[in-house]
Amino acid sequence: MKEYGIYIRQGSGTPYMIHIFNDIVSAKLKLYEMISLEEERQRSYFVDNDFFDNKINMSTNLKYYCIKIRDVSEWKKYSEEEEKEEFENSKVIFLNDF
Repeated sequence: MKEYGIYIRQGSGTPYMIHIFNDIVSAKLKLYEMISLEEERQRSYFVDNDFFDNKINMSTNLKYYCIKIRDVSEWKKYSEEEEKEEFENSKVIFLNDF
């Protein structure tokens, strides 16, 4: 299962994610709605996805948009033994008395 979100950063500010969707069509529709508002208010923006044709090049002062995707797995039963095995098999070095 995939999940889509709209990633936004204003200039060099702290980025944030909004509007999580279950399908790409809904994510694109919301992105285009947000961009239309930016154009109506005559603000500069940049969309960093291959399906979008930007009118201006990327610079640091623009509002930056990007649709991001991630895999969402099903819930599974928690097991301390499985967690312990994963920890033991990881490449983390635990220094007890350091």
